[in-house]
Amino acid sequence: PHLEGCLDVDLEVSACTNALPVRRLELGVGDEADAPAAYVRADLRVERVEQRYARLDARRYGYAAPDLDFRAVLVYDEHGLVLDYPGIAVRAA
Repeated sequence: PHLEGCLDVDLEVSACTNALPVRRLELGVGDEADAPAAYVRADLRVERVEQRYARLDARRYGYAAPDLDFRAVLVYDEHGLVLDYPGIAVRAA
């Protein structure tokens, strides 16, 4: 029941799963939305994490996970895959 309404999964220390809500939400520039997720920790515990995405421009999204005390600007490519997730990953060419 604690995962009710979670349409996405977020794997701890993975930049890949942040593409799921961005592609699903299809936000316009200036739009934002909540996207709670089933957060899978490295030790396989599953928790609910409240997340919010705000589209800043064509490639940048503000991301906030208040439960984790985390905020960042994520940069995506033209296919909606993460290029830069500060502190987690930067995609190599």
